[in-house]
Amino acid sequence: MPHAILIHGYATELRASIFRKPCGGDAGFAGLRHEIQNGSVEVFHWGTPMNLSFIESLDLRRYLQLYRTEEATAESLITQSTLREYLDNSNPQTVICHSLGCRLLLNTMNAHGIPESITKIVFLQGDVSTTATITNSDIRHRIISKSLIIENYFCPWDPSLIASMILHGERRIGLMSWNQPGIRNIFSPLLKPINLHTSQLRNRKFLHNVL
Repeated sequence: MPHAILIHGYATELRASIFRKPCGGDAGFAGLRHEIQNGSVEVFHWGTPMNLSFIESLDLRRYLQLYRTEEATAESLITQSTLREYLDNSNPQTVICHSLGCRLLLNTMNAHGIPESITKIVFLQGDVSTTATITNSDIRHRIISKSLIIENYFCPWDPSLIASMILHGERRIGLMSWNQPGIRNIFSPLLKPINLHTSQLRNRKFLHNVL
């Protein structure tokens, strides 16, 4: 059984002409590629494939369309049930989720709970409203009793989450502290260039520290 399950965020299955290709088996968690290959860590894949031509890849509306599609997937009871079944079969100790994947896991936790094997959940740059709450009573009890640790890693200058905040008109937990009882909020500065929103996923040392 894998020690940890990874839940990726937005657009891991997107091919945008010459500008971007799908993330592949690691779903962007490049810092844990070796662990994924040897089976000690697994990825729950839930992305929507999209293949854009050169002209289409210049149209920002297509990226928004994909985002809205994957938002709906994260809200889908079918996807949430599938994730819960996957977690039951995998029996992990730790779950690490990123961006929109944090919203999928939170929805799943509230609707279906989580297996008792899970003792740690890590939210990385969560694309989740700061008004969101953990409503599942069993999970809230586990947090209070400290049999379940939930860590929220945030950075105020994540450009992708700033865009999400503007789009939704609500602050995101990946930009600031999440005011939920028992949540460990941890400021983690994004410093690596190219795509700050995914820089933690490429940082092997950082990911091993949070495992």
